[in-house]
Amino acid sequence: MDFELPYRKAYEKGGTPDKEYFTFPDPGLLPEELTYVPGFINELTDWTMEMSQSPHRVIAFVGALMMLAHLTGRSYTDTHGTHTNLYMILLGESGIGKEAPRKTNMRIADKVGFSESVASSFPSGPAMEDALAECPSILLQTDEVEVFFGRLRNAKGGLGASISERLRTLFTSSGSKYIVRGKAGEGLGAQILCPHLSLFGTGTTKAFLDAMTPEEVHDGLFGRCLVIPVEDLYVSQDVSAYEALPDNVVATAQMLAEREKAAIECGCFGITDVGETEDATQAFAEVREKTMELRRAFSEMDMPIARATVVRMNEKIAKLALLYAISEDPRSPKISRAAVEWATKFVVHVTRWMLFEGQFHASEGRFGHLKDRALASIARAGGSIDRRSWIRSLGCDATTFARLVKTLLLTEDIDSPEYVDGRLVYRLRSGRGER
Repeated sequence: MDFELPYRKAYEKGGTPDKEYFTFPDPGLLPEELTYVPGFINELTDWTMEMSQSPHRVIAFVGALMMLAHLTGRSYTDTHGTHTNLYMILLGESGIGKEAPRKTNMRIADKVGFSESVASSFPSGPAMEDALAECPSILLQTDEVEVFFGRLRNAKGGLGASISERLRTLFTSSGSKYIVRGKAGEGLGAQILCPHLSLFGTGTTKAFLDAMTPEEVHDGLFGRCLVIPVEDLYVSQDVSAYEALPDNVVATAQMLAEREKAAIECGCFGITDVGETEDATQAFAEVREKTMELRRAFSEMDMPIARATVVRMNEKIAKLALLYAISEDPRSPKISRAAVEWATKFVVHVTRWMLFEGQFHASEGRFGHLKDRALASIARAGGSIDRRSWIRSLGCDATTFARLVKTLLLTEDIDSPEYVDGRLVYRLRSGRGER
């Protein structure tokens, strides 16, 4: 199985590994072939595209995947106790159709009598807990998702920190108990049995990545997510706002919603245990071996950001393989090797992109973050960039830019600038930033 995440050995400087910004190449956009999952997911993806003014296969697919994750969180699990809660983030420019799957999912929830379980935002972390105590299975569909991701750079406490902390804990509490934080002097708070929060976030690439802090990467919030960039396809179509949902989609969603409601009423009892074929068991074993190798390699290379990004790959692969099986046969699902291989390819590709972007967005302090952005700008321009274009991409003043260039020259991240066709051009230092 082709599983390797490509990375280049740390650049050697004076016999000591030097932390590199451009260790990971850009894997590109998610291949369309990874957006085909038989059964419910394909059916809902196709219908979402038909009902979107700006049809986009990847966007519609992620929405369908998230709806299935929401409808199955407390009613299905695999033999290892995996649950289907996912944190998935779609990043792209405004106006490319990111709202279409949110509308589709809301229509389905209304149709099957589950609309109270879909939320668009929470004003605070405690409000999120209160909502889960009321309805322990929630699909959070939110735009401008960076608001929910921890402290903004250099901020302390507040709304972001409160929600960020709870998102991390809730992700790993789907098969156990979540203890609500009690007020001062009141001891332990209430318990929520098997809370199932699925996060379907959308936003612009720059806003989301600029909002990520080193804490969110090192503490594991970034690694809990599947972050997927999408491009503007520049397509449009006329759609009818009154088109009925397909009968097959409604029938499956209704059956799943009824099972989910029953599971909510009786806690975690009566959950369907989804088995796996012998080939699937072998495939999972191969995945575990490879991911352990990656974690060990990144630890030995002193690359904590990379390690934090890959540490939950096994868990995410298991969740997606389980969803594949349920989509294919919701009444009698069984995880096949095909399910594991698809889930592995999906998670590997997304993780590659997260590693590529994560190396640019995890420096301490504003100037460290600006340095990351500056190096990323040159890398994306092919390894060299003229002064005017560089300043425009960074949006900084002349004094800050001069300090930035001086720093990058001293740290040997860039070569001395040269004039090319009348323009001052800066290049990454030889051997860096290959793509």
